[in-house]
Amino acid sequence: MVEHTFNGSEIKTLESIVDNAIKLSGAQTGSLVLARSDGSLFIAAGQGLRDEYIGAPIKSNGESVSEHVFKTGEPLIIDDYNYSQFSRRRKREDYSISLPIKKTDGAVAGVLNLNRTDCPFEEEDIPQLEALTINIAIILEENSLRRSRERVILALSEIVGLFSSLFCTDTSNDVFEKIFYSVKTLTGARKAAVFKLSKKRPYLIFEKDWPKQLRWKDFAEVDDQIQECIEQKEVITIEHSSRIFFLFIPLVSGNHPPYLFTGILRKPITIIDYLVLSIVVNMGNAALENISLYQKSKRLAQERERNRLARELHDGLTQVMVATQIYLHLLGKSLESTDSNVLAILQKVQSLNKLGLEESRFILSELKGKPITPLQFREKVDETINLFATPDKEVEFDYKVDVKEIPYQVYQTVLKILQETLSNIQKHAQAQKVKICIMNSKQQMIFSIEDDGVGFDPEALEEKESEHFGLRSLKERVRVLRGKFDIDSQPGWGTKIMVKVPLPREIAV
Repeated sequence: MVEHTFNGSEIKTLESIVDNAIKLSGAQTGSLVLARSDGSLFIAAGQGLRDEYIGAPIKSNGESVSEHVFKTGEPLIIDDYNYSQFSRRRKREDYSISLPIKKTDGAVAGVLNLNRTDCPFEEEDIPQLEALTINIAIILEENSLRRSRERVILALSEIVGLFSSLFCTDTSNDVFEKIFYSVKTLTGARKAAVFKLSKKRPYLIFEKDWPKQLRWKDFAEVDDQIQECIEQKEVITIEHSSRIFFLFIPLVSGNHPPYLFTGILRKPITIIDYLVLSIVVNMGNAALENISLYQKSKRLAQERERNRLARELHDGLTQVMVATQIYLHLLGKSLESTDSNVLAILQKVQSLNKLGLEESRFILSELKGKPITPLQFREKVDETINLFATPDKEVEFDYKVDVKEIPYQVYQTVLKILQETLSNIQKHAQAQKVKICIMNSKQQMIFSIEDDGVGFDPEALEEKESEHFGLRSLKERVRVLRGKFDIDSQPGWGTKIMVKVPLPREIAV
């Protein structure tokens, strides 16, 4: 409906324009046909027309007088001699004149149609009516400018509101969301993506309805323009086809990684839009800088705390365990002639104390930011199996770890799960065989342990909140690392635990 395009006062103004044109030309009826942004025509106002015609579209079939005048940009008089050129006018019912409404740049914005039955319009009527169409064009352009200003003011207020809701604890994706909705509010763009710029090739990290087939390599033809846009830190648009434009917004700062926001537009943007988008760039960069600086300060605080804990651990618990190990060694020397069972227990205590001492050293290494090697990991797993698996169990161990290094948290999680499960197999499973597998695949560490014991019902155990198996604790350890924990067991069929923990991208071979 026309109400969706013009407000009440604007509709009255259009009706008044048609009424004045009718009086000036001596016509009985008339209509004002305008073009929408997509080029389609509709009846914006009229006198002597049915109400349902107002706001109705003009069918694009090549037989419409309004469509003909809009396309040619030339006045057209229908009288006794030329009505037959339009197929729908098989018989002349009245005389009419149709004049194009041209904007200051020469583009046709609409058509003024006037009709009368008593006498035809003459060529000398055209100049006077054309003067009227000029005034109509001026009114339409002023209305368009006012609407544009209102749109920009509304967009600015919404944009400010969007960015004011951001906090330094948010993520870069939160910022990209705000930038997308800002661009959408201002330009109507519904498809966008953000590429992280890198030396090799930028890669997609954020998207909103972005075409799957459209990737960075598809911008190769305009690469020079994009690079200049990034270097100059300026917003640009590049025409892709007659109805599609690419919008490029560089988000570049020394305090956060460089990004390039890309949107798909249906029409070019104005100079005012560029100015508003420059404000969006500044607010987006500021938000990304705040997040980046907060994360850096958080890492520094964590580093200071790790160093403090490392000092406390080194000067406290580690020294106590070293002293304990010395006394255990002396005790062993003094009990050399004692019963062999007592010596075996003492050796077990010494091994456990040694394991605790080495683990404290591993914690020290982790607190200082030092991961462990696959060889160290293998040695620790072997020690754990020897300590927690009894001789009456047949243990099959498969180790295929091919990474540069292993983060301490991953090592600790796998080791704790291994200790817990081996301990519970010994206590409850009544198993004869145990199969352990540790390997890495793509970007994750995979750990599994399987036994042929009596099995159990995991759901029933969870409902009872049993503590002897520590199922909740194991799952929580894996969840903290954003991994997956699966347990497959049922009474009489043994138990299999599968754990998958993601590894940082940079440590994979």
